[in-house]
Amino acid sequence: MIGARGRKKTAPAVRPARTNDMDAARELITVCELPLEGIEEQFGEKYVVAEQDGEVVGVAGMEVYGAHGLLRSVAVAPWLRGSGLGATLVRNRIDWARAQGIESIYLLTMTADRYFARRGFVALSREQAPAEIRTTREFTDLCPSSAALMRYVGEGGATRADNPEAVRGVVREYYARAANDARGGKSACCGGSCGADNPITSDLYEAHELTGLPEDAIRASLGCGNPTLLAELREGETVLDLGSGGGIDVLLSARRVGPTGKAYGLDMTDEMLALARENQAKAGVTNVEFLKGEIEAMPLPANSVDVIISNCVINLSADKRRVLAEAFRVLKPGGRFAVSDIVVRREIPVEVRRNAELWAGCVAGALEEWTYRDLLRDAGFHDIEIVPTRVYTAEDAGVLAGEMDAEALRALDDAFMSAFIRARKPSK
Repeated sequence: MIGARGRKKTAPAVRPARTNDMDAARELITVCELPLEGIEEQFGEKYVVAEQDGEVVGVAGMEVYGAHGLLRSVAVAPWLRGSGLGATLVRNRIDWARAQGIESIYLLTMTADRYFARRGFVALSREQAPAEIRTTREFTDLCPSSAALMRYVGEGGATRADNPEAVRGVVREYYARAANDARGGKSACCGGSCGADNPITSDLYEAHELTGLPEDAIRASLGCGNPTLLAELREGETVLDLGSGGGIDVLLSARRVGPTGKAYGLDMTDEMLALARENQAKAGVTNVEFLKGEIEAMPLPANSVDVIISNCVINLSADKRRVLAEAFRVLKPGGRFAVSDIVVRREIPVEVRRNAELWAGCVAGALEEWTYRDLLRDAGFHDIEIVPTRVYTAEDAGVLAGEMDAEALRALDDAFMSAFIRARKPSK
């Protein structure tokens, strides 16, 4: 291992913090722009340091408040970032907390929510913090209200397909933040990349399509295609958008079906529904209705819509078989299923499947092309067609995946595509 000055160094060793480590820990925490206040009160057995050739190069603490732990001050020397030392420190403190019988572990972060998602934490609203955490100085004074609250649920456990409730929680919190970002003037992010830099969400709509749409609807768009165009919507049809988000595809659909038609938007996230209704009011569109619900249990009667569209949302569900069965139920005989989605072209590494950020960002939960066809067929659909619209390179995967080694990135080269999936419910 080579240090900051180019000399060979030994690997860092993790050990319990001692009183005489305080000054070095404070200096490192300051370099990492983390709050210092309050660490003296619990510094000692609740903290751990990483030492390299006599120098403190990492620190992490687990402060204890009743039955709850608060992970804080995870700091690593700049030249060791990306080495895995931060993950080692986090794992050490989690193991220590478990050994002490601590029931739940939380943290607050301004900038590292995506990093901690990869360590097994999921985002919560600050109101969900237990009283013991809400009354800490870090919660009330040191971290502003915009800091994300996260809770440890176990690495991999938050996003496995056998844990649909946890998947749903990850997705809901992710898209609540996206709605708030759009209101604040920021473009929504997908898979760790935002705006024009995102290989999935950029350049999906023609400029003339966006004319007259509210800016917040455009900023909140997290799609991977343009289903309203590809679905060939017709005057007078009733269309349902699954996972309608800020409402961009519902508003575009309403234009296409005209005043004699209707466009429904279905979403489970309160923040997105509120944003979509604001956008509807700004656009002055009346043939639109936004519904709260989950795509696994659509709140519409059987045989009630002509077309179902969706834009990079079905891949977010942990129970896609149920989604497609529900889509078949609510479509009228002869109705069309016409969605844009991320599709997997071959097997992908298991660590991608277990990554919370990538699941919420459209990638980890994507179906293999052959599985998509099988599930549509099992649901009763005919005339199934999957048409690629974009194929993603290893470079694109690096933008989306963040911290992945070179071998894992090579395995993702051309493994994902955006696709338009068409199918039809039989007329009889």
